[in-house]
Amino acid sequence: MEKAKRYMVFLLVMAGCGGMLFDFGGTIINPAIPYLESLKLYTTAELSHLTSAVVMSAAFAGLVAGTLAEWIGRKKVMLLAAAIAALACLPICLMPGYWPFYIGRTLQGIAAGLIGVVVPMYLAESLDAANRGKGAGVFQFMDVIGILFCSLVGVAVVKAVGGPSDPATTVAAKNLAWKTVFWSSAVPAVVFFLGALGLKESPVWLAKKAGKPQAAAAEAKASAAPKDPLLQRKYVIPFVLAVVILACNQATGCNAIQYFALKMFMDAGLGDAVANYANVALWAVMLAMTAVACTLVDRKGRTFLLKIGTAGMVLADVGAGFVFLALKKGWLAPSLLSGWLAVAGIALFIASFSIGPGVVVWLALSELMPNRIRANGMAIGLFINMMVAYLIADVFLQLVEKWGYAPVLFMLAGFAVVYFITAAFFLPETKGKTLEEIEEYWK
Repeated sequence: MEKAKRYMVFLLVMAGCGGMLFDFGGTIINPAIPYLESLKLYTTAELSHLTSAVVMSAAFAGLVAGTLAEWIGRKKVMLLAAAIAALACLPICLMPGYWPFYIGRTLQGIAAGLIGVVVPMYLAESLDAANRGKGAGVFQFMDVIGILFCSLVGVAVVKAVGGPSDPATTVAAKNLAWKTVFWSSAVPAVVFFLGALGLKESPVWLAKKAGKPQAAAAEAKASAAPKDPLLQRKYVIPFVLAVVILACNQATGCNAIQYFALKMFMDAGLGDAVANYANVALWAVMLAMTAVACTLVDRKGRTFLLKIGTAGMVLADVGAGFVFLALKKGWLAPSLLSGWLAVAGIALFIASFSIGPGVVVWLALSELMPNRIRANGMAIGLFINMMVAYLIADVFLQLVEKWGYAPVLFMLAGFAVVYFITAAFFLPETKGKTLEEIEEYWK
């Protein structure tokens, strides 16, 4: 019994390691961007592509992750993902040029896509009912810890080699700085790889591979049985609602802000060191509000938190937009005041996202989807979510260069308004309802 309990704790620790690695590779470019811009190694469009490459490759990797896990097993896919995440640093840091950098970022995205699908699947199959919720919670919580750790890397690098806008920081120091940032992304990958070596294979996958004739016959019989047509109200409406919600979830700019927050703070008037500390504070806010959301989601309900969160995101985007508009028009001079006003707006956005969409959206939509379409519907939903995230991240810097921050933030606020209307008037509350009751609702 004691051995089983220790292994259960080990599984929860590995859930945390997987969660930390999931977003680490994508977000680690945040503290590197100011150095890359200062060195003028890449154009704005190229920096945008390098940032968003992670999201696009993660979307496509997520589509094949389930099939790959069925073929070679959950444990081997996790080991493969960790190895890819660790090796991604090599072309980025050792091979000069745009395309090696792009390949490395693509590898980081592939690792994230595999982890995002297979780790939660493995936990669901390996943890008992009493600990399954803990596994999902630890994965999500450590995902935020990973983002926070990326910002701490930025603080440490600025202290060690100097800030990107400091005239005393040499070209060699700036190159060392951004490469050090990316080398740090290998650390959680190596830790996760070594830990995964000690995991047992999923019992569900082992049972499938063992081959059970009765189960196989039952599955074949179920596959041959006639099924409901998919073009029915009970299937179409929840699917369309899921597509709208998931598209809006990323169209509000949450991933773009995650990648470019540090640059935004510097452009608003904060110096190198202060901007990095503000970036750390931003992700500490995300961590705290994620914890709050986890305690409220079963008490206050899914739609309540979504409405609160999306309304806050609208106010935050508009508020931050007016700060940058004032800077552009000359109503406000770049200073600590303007910088901290921008930080306040972005922090409100992150807090609102974390307490609403950040925690609620996947839970609510997995409950909304009828059993017949849940697996495929959520896979398609994830793909749409990631592709919208890719598009927003890819054009964000280019639109800022062309229009300025204010119009871009006002545009994101418009998407948040659509999100609020959808959550407030079209999304039913699923708190306390069984899956069967929810499915009956759509009929």
